[in-house]
Amino acid sequence: MSTSIAARREHSGVAPPLDGSPMALTRVLRLLQLLADQPAGMALASLCVAMNAPKTSVLSLLRGLTAHGYLQRSDTVYRLGPESFSLGASLVSACSLDVVALPFLREAVARCGETALIARIDRAAGQLVYGPIVESARPIRYAVSVGTTRPLFVSAAGRALLAFQDEAWRRDYLRRADLRAMTEHSVTDRAQLARLIEEVRISGVAVTFGEVTPDVAGFAAPIFEPDGRVNAALIIATPIERGRATADALQRLVVTLAQNISHALGHPARSASSTT
Repeated sequence: MSTSIAARREHSGVAPPLDGSPMALTRVLRLLQLLADQPAGMALASLCVAMNAPKTSVLSLLRGLTAHGYLQRSDTVYRLGPESFSLGASLVSACSLDVVALPFLREAVARCGETALIARIDRAAGQLVYGPIVESARPIRYAVSVGTTRPLFVSAAGRALLAFQDEAWRRDYLRRADLRAMTEHSVTDRAQLARLIEEVRISGVAVTFGEVTPDVAGFAAPIFEPDGRVNAALIIATPIERGRATADALQRLVVTLAQNISHALGHPARSASSTT
């Protein structure tokens, strides 16, 4: 395309066609990310340097995205436009925990053969709620219904959730909670529970053997939201003997997949134990 034709298109308000190659699509996404990180906007020269791309290619992308409302231009500065914010809102709406977590739950079951599920905290009730759930295909497996509740203090998931709550709230919970044993192995001493929860905060993983149900082992890790809050945890649950035999591998797996879910939700990729 000659410069004169490109100029006529720009003045007529018709954007040049965007290259549909994978490289062009990658540059579009990179460009949008750069401008999302710079709300005040960026000029063409800065964008070219940041993208390590020639001026003609970047200018073509800028013109096309501006024409369709994904960018807006003020003098020499480009910023995100209304269509970008609309797209972002749609992506956030679609990015619910259930939608994001389900592939990772399936991956957990495929990799270890045990049941995987999500637990959400109900702070008002001082308990957790299970769901979604992907069950193991093994004849002998852990099975529970979506919507089942458990006390926070006694389960692996509950301790993973408690470990990353606001300290004042956690202390108040431990002071007020009805620490009624569910099995002979349930820990009900408040000082001991506080120590166990602090260990979970350091390690990023919680493990229980027979504390909720006598023949079940639980392995749980926190799921972090973009702002660092923890409202949910990932659990792998298994018959207790299989859990004891594969405890190390299940701990590593649940931590890895919980971190992957957190990252998919928009939380920075870092270990749970380094989060404050």
